[in-house]
Formats: sequence, C-alpha cells, structure tokens
Amino acid sequence: MFKIHKGIVLIAIAIVVSVFVYYRYAAKILQVNKGENEAPVTDMLPVGSKKVSAVVKYMATEDKEDELRFVVTVDKSGIITELATLDAKTNEVPEKKIAFNQQVSVMIVGKKLSELTAIDNVAKSSMTTKAFNSVIDELKAQL
Repeated sequence: MFKIHKGIVLIAIAIVVSVFVYYRYAAKILQVNKGENEAPVTDMLPVGSKKVSAVVKYMATEDKEDELRFVVTVDKSGIITELATLDAKTNEVPEKKIAFNQQVSVMIVGKKLSELTAIDNVAKSSMTTKAFNSVIDELKAQL
C-alpha cells in the first residue's frame, strides 16, 4: 500500500485542528456581532474601576422625544476609560448613536471625568451632544 510520511500526517492533523478552532472562534465572533450574546453594561470591571450613568430626556426632533442613558467607566484615578450611549428603555446602543459613541470616546477617553467640561458637537448629533453636556455634572457627582 501507500507509505505516508509522519510529517504529512502531522500537518494534516494540524490543519484539521486549526480549522476546528477557527470555526469555533469565528462562530462566537459572529454571534456577538449579531447581538445574540451581548454583554450587559454591568460586566466585571477591573479592580478600582467604576461605572457612572445618567439618564436624560430631550427633544430629538420637534415631535420625537429621546431618552438616553450615558454610561461612563472610570478607572481608580477617575480617568475615563469607556463611554456607552444607550437607549434608556432597552439598554442597547441605538444604531443612530454608534457614530456618536465612537467620536465622543475619542474625545473624552483618557481625560479625568472630574475635569470634563462641555464637548463640541459630535457626529452631526447636536441634540445628543447637548444631552450629554447636560448630564456631565450628574456623572461627576457619582464619583
């Protein structure tokens, strides 16, 4: 019969194992991206970190009121490490607020919450920016 070298068998086994591990990992990534296994806002935090949040209602348009929850994570030094803008009722990031979240995070992550002042308009979201600015003092008070 055929003589198969040990090296070829080992390579074949390595490929099969790699494909299996990749498939399992990729499936988990795709589930998270679909929102099926979203982690709650109350994930375990690094020691000394703290989440502070504030809810605000504001008129997004003349006939539509929005209610958002701004959740800011600070480390033990009070430095902002993360921001989440969530729908106050569902605790999910509204699709229209993704760009706002990303751009505000770039502006405020790494700064001390206690020293944060009003931010400039972000991502064509002047009303959301005003809403965030209106709760900065409330967020600071929770430190």
